[in-house]
Amino acid sequence: MKSPLTLIFLAFIVLLSPALAKRPNVIVIMTDDQGNNIGYQGNPYVNTPHIDKLASEGVSLSNFHQMPMCTASRAGLMSGQYAEHTGAWRTSLGRTMMRGDVYTIAEAFRDNGYATGHYGKWHLGDNWPMAPQDQGFEDVVGLRCGAAGQIADYWGNDYFDDTYYRNGKPEQFEGYCTDIFFNETMRFIREKKDEPFFIYLAPNITHLPLNVAEKYSQRHIDNGVNEKLAILYGMIDNLDENMGRLMDCLKETGVDENTIILMTTDDGVQGAAVSQTPDYWNMGLRGRKGSQEEGGHRVFSYLRWPGGKIGKAGSKNDTLISVQDVYPTLLDLCGLPAPKEVSFSGRSFKPYLAKPLDPEDDERAIFFYYFNPKNLDQRENQTCVIWKNWRLIASEQLYDISKDWGQRHDVAAEFPEIVEHLQEKFDAYHAVGRRLVQEPVRFVLGDDRAPIVDLTSQDVYWLKDVSGAQAFGQKDAERLKQAYGPYKVRIARDGKYTFKLSRYPLYTGKTLGEGHRSVGSFAIEKIRLSIAGQTVEKVVTAEHTHASFTLELKAGDADLETALIGEGKDGVAYFVRVEFEDL
Repeated sequence: MKSPLTLIFLAFIVLLSPALAKRPNVIVIMTDDQGNNIGYQGNPYVNTPHIDKLASEGVSLSNFHQMPMCTASRAGLMSGQYAEHTGAWRTSLGRTMMRGDVYTIAEAFRDNGYATGHYGKWHLGDNWPMAPQDQGFEDVVGLRCGAAGQIADYWGNDYFDDTYYRNGKPEQFEGYCTDIFFNETMRFIREKKDEPFFIYLAPNITHLPLNVAEKYSQRHIDNGVNEKLAILYGMIDNLDENMGRLMDCLKETGVDENTIILMTTDDGVQGAAVSQTPDYWNMGLRGRKGSQEEGGHRVFSYLRWPGGKIGKAGSKNDTLISVQDVYPTLLDLCGLPAPKEVSFSGRSFKPYLAKPLDPEDDERAIFFYYFNPKNLDQRENQTCVIWKNWRLIASEQLYDISKDWGQRHDVAAEFPEIVEHLQEKFDAYHAVGRRLVQEPVRFVLGDDRAPIVDLTSQDVYWLKDVSGAQAFGQKDAERLKQAYGPYKVRIARDGKYTFKLSRYPLYTGKTLGEGHRSVGSFAIEKIRLSIAGQTVEKVVTAEHTHASFTLELKAGDADLETALIGEGKDGVAYFVRVEFEDL
């Protein structure tokens, strides 16, 4: 027989359950380098009936702005802050890792009783405590680094039948990347349909490599579209098919009415696809991925919630919105408290869904500055201030987007007071941002929660006085492309550490001598490691897979320097595995 206290508790749960059930589910979909290539935006080439339907059933956030590149936008989404606050503000150069103490949107939903899942691209760090499974996501299937073929991703991935990481463990999948990430999303929805869930679905298309089944790209080629752009369009057509499957899944599981979907992309269209098509379609906007012009950061964003009151279906809302606004807005829509430990750069746009805010009545400004590590004071490099309908670019060009959509007419000379006003705003922002970006995010070595850490040359920390390019992709290791700089690390505790330096990931079994004998390649004769005042070196042959060094180290911050040496060259080791031995 149950005690009176137990009966009271059970009654409380019964009363509480309907309230919990009413909390909306949330799916945030962020594609990669897609720009505004959707039929609903006016692109006449792509075939996107399912995305168009989603947009027509919701509200189009028509003045939505991302940061200029992948990592910065994703950091803004996860943190609700400018990327500089998180440490992850570039796509490479050792600045792609989001600090582990960032309290993410996933953690906020998880701590409010939501099941959380992430599928696809992360690009905010692959090691503890920066990986998605460490940052609030309970269920994760995704690729490493920024795209297939980049050096940290599983070796040999090309978007078909790839190996992805399920909660940090490699697992091979059959099929096309986008199909797989939607499959995993729908699997999670079916498993969690009876409880509130938060999903971050981040397909890695249309990022390089441009790759899709011929049936999707050929019709565009037949219509006279350049082959690279045709493949990109085909990737979007495939995405739309998957959106149709996802919408069917929501209806089949009975959660469609109570599910918020926010769909967008992380920046303007990527350059490789449009490099041979200078007049590519982009809603008449100037710029593409990485540009401070409008086409580099003004992207589509659709908000749909059939059971919620978010505005008239099919309407356009021209309120000025940035990616940093998504976090506080989704909490607001779901009735969840704002976390005390987060100072948002963004704001909730929930109040403006019922009554859009005219940009001319909005005093808020949005900034971006794609910092150059070699010259943090270079204000003219990739800067933009967005205020009302004004755009101040490179600290000297001024455009009124309401009268000059294509940004063809610089009116700085006509409105010097506006230039001065926006420059003052930017200088205040830049003073803070410049300070923040000088503090590196360090890899943690020797923590008992992550006794093995894998580093790759994409995260070598470029310094102002370091020359040479970065070894960014898997082909760079094959051709022994030279790169220089340290790995920034934090030694968590005193002890014995083993370092394994290699040209290829150890799991491939590939030797130091395998690879292209192309211009720039060489025979590796020695491997060197320096850390915390200790330097060690070993002679190797082409048949070796790696060199191993075991050192006694004290806790503290350090620079880990590596080198593959031969024929007068000494670039970094592309792969470094660090194991704490005193377990």
